[in-house]
Order: sequence, then structure tokens, then C-alpha cells
Amino acid sequence: MMRALVLIPAVAVLAACVPPGPVSEKPKGPPLEIVEAARAADTTRVVLRYKDGAAIPASDENRAVLRAMEIACQDGENPIADTRTRENGLLTVRVFCVGVLQSDQVIDGTRLKT
Repeated sequence: MMRALVLIPAVAVLAACVPPGPVSEKPKGPPLEIVEAARAADTTRVVLRYKDGAAIPASDENRAVLRAMEIACQDGENPIADTRTRENGLLTVRVFCVGVLQSDQVIDGTRLKT
């Protein structure tokens, strides 16, 4: 009996140390409508509302931002949410699109000052 009492707390401690797995489910809510999406340089402006025309409440804003980030950037770019504004029942999200370029080029740093 004593062994079982010691084993239960040890399992609980180990379970608390295991990091959670990736979230496989998207947040749920009413369907979102993308009213407008426009890109200038590395920034995309996405305007959203609910499909029924209603404004997106603050409690559902994060889901809308995730949706804006999904469509804002091109392949190979990573989205970074910037600002959010509300006007006339529309939520506008600005998203930076950042691409990382890789090259085999070797840079000679011998002339750099140390």
C-alpha cells in the first residue's frame, strides 16, 4: 500500500513536466468573411467581419487575426501580426510578411574591425 501512495505523486510530477503537444484544432466560431486584403511592400492589410455582416467582438478577435495571418503572406514567408483597428463594424489587421533567404555565399570578414 505504501508503495502505491509513493508511486501516484511521482507519476503526477512526471506528467506535469511533459510539454503539451501541438494544437491540432483551430478555434471555433462563426464563419469569418474577408472583406478586403491588400499588400504594399512587406505588409498586408486584411479587413474582416462575420459572414452575416456582424462585427467581430473582442472576445473572438484572436481567431480573426489567425485567419488574417493564414492568407496574408506568400509561400516561404512568415506572418507577424502587427496592429488591429476597428471601424464601422470591420476589424482591420496589419500583418508583416517576413522571408528568410538562404545562400551558399561565403562572406569574407577579414577586413572587419574587431
